[in-house]
Amino acid sequence: MKSALPTYKKSSWTEKSKRAFLIISAMFLFVGCGSTRVVFVDTQSDLVRIGPGAEARVYILKDGEWVLSKNKVKLPEGWYAGGIPRD
Repeated sequence: MKSALPTYKKSSWTEKSKRAFLIISAMFLFVGCGSTRVVFVDTQSDLVRIGPGAEARVYILKDGEWVLSKNKVKLPEGWYAGGIPRD
């Protein structure tokens, strides 16, 4: 008489390690896709031009003091940004 319980084939060590490798690889892939981008700007240049889709926190002059915005602001493409002249 046959048993009513299902029988499972025992997996070999290589099959288990392949499966674990695939799962771990997929986890690293998904974590890497969610990271933010960092772009370094030449600090020696005087001006840069804002590209498409730029968003950043900006400083606003309030009562003679520079205050950092709480939220990101969309910066229009084509605007120029730069530091105070060094001369």
